[in-house]
Amino acid sequence: MVARRKTPGALSRRDFFGDLADAARRELPLDRQDFETRQTMNLLKVHYGANYRIHYEVWINAEKGQVEVGLHFEDGPASTERLLAHFDLSILEIKHELGAQVELERWTRSWGHLFELHEVEPLTPQFAERLAGRLVRFIDVLQPLLDEGYERGLAPRTPHPSTFHERFRGRGRRG
Repeated sequence: MVARRKTPGALSRRDFFGDLADAARRELPLDRQDFETRQTMNLLKVHYGANYRIHYEVWINAEKGQVEVGLHFEDGPASTERLLAHFDLSILEIKHELGAQVELERWTRSWGHLFELHEVEPLTPQFAERLAGRLVRFIDVLQPLLDEGYERGLAPRTPHPSTFHERFRGRGRRG
């Protein structure tokens, strides 16, 4: 096993994502600072309102050496399809505001995202600040379009119930 050397000034992933969320909150206008977060070892999710399955995400993909910043649609096939079509109608304006590197993509039948990729760097406070700046820009540009999508009924304001566990309920029980 090869020991990894920690870069001087590097943060743990937990602290890195915490710093990133704090920096984004500071940079956002007051009416956008009240977001909720979810965090795992590899990613930070930021969402507004009850539907946490439609969220902004900063994801470290160490295997590919990339960090994704994006808006994810993960609330099922129907809302994902509608939201992808809704954002596609404004993709030229979105790319004008966020940059030509931004992509809109369906990943699976029920999952899509609007995203950009960055090279992984040591997880320093400075890198957290830079990614927070991009996350804030995504929220500034995309949240009004997402709010419009909610108003038009393209996606539910509460998450679609998961059926994953229902499929396994009762297995192994003796009747």
